[in-house]
Amino acid sequence: MIQDNCTKKRIKPRLLRDVKTEALLVFARTALERFFQRVDANDWQPVVGTDDDTIYIYDTLRDLKDKLQECVVNVDYLMNLVQSAKKHPELVSLAKFEEPLITYYDVMAKKVEVNVPTDQIWWIPELIVVCTLSHWILEEEKSISLYPFLKDIDYNKLIEKFEIYGQSLEKDKKSIIINMHKISSEIIEKLQKTKYKVNKHRVSKTRKKKK
Repeated sequence: MIQDNCTKKRIKPRLLRDVKTEALLVFARTALERFFQRVDANDWQPVVGTDDDTIYIYDTLRDLKDKLQECVVNVDYLMNLVQSAKKHPELVSLAKFEEPLITYYDVMAKKVEVNVPTDQIWWIPELIVVCTLSHWILEEEKSISLYPFLKDIDYNKLIEKFEIYGQSLEKDKKSIIINMHKISSEIIEKLQKTKYKVNKHRVSKTRKKKK
């Protein structure tokens, strides 16, 4: 039995167009989980600007993580499903059902992978989460009706606090915030351009008749 890793009930879109939003949320949940796991394991408090700014940013993001964990799967579920389907034929249909989600998630993950610097001080994954969600929801105006809790987040306010913080950094580090914006835009652009073709190996009846 494959566990979906949701603490409550998973929200699974019925329409293919909404699966891209789900994939972005899988990306966000996974990134926030990894980030806060590091924070908690090292008893470390990230600092962005003033104490009030830091508390606002990370309380908001921790709450978002918790909300996503309730109803959105993470990459661990997808990886476990793909590997298990290779050994258990009864899971093949489920893996096929999740294929669009896996496809959309993979293009984002690969885009991040090629941009991750060797020195983590040049990497702010939580800002990438905020920027990609802001781009998708506010700029692209994608529907989030299935996930109403996303409406409660002030993405512009979060981004503004990071940008103000960026202005206080030393000259060689000022580009960090700009780079996170750039990578976020590239992730969304890649997601938008990616198309999932249903029944890739199906031969149409028209083509069959012509042979």
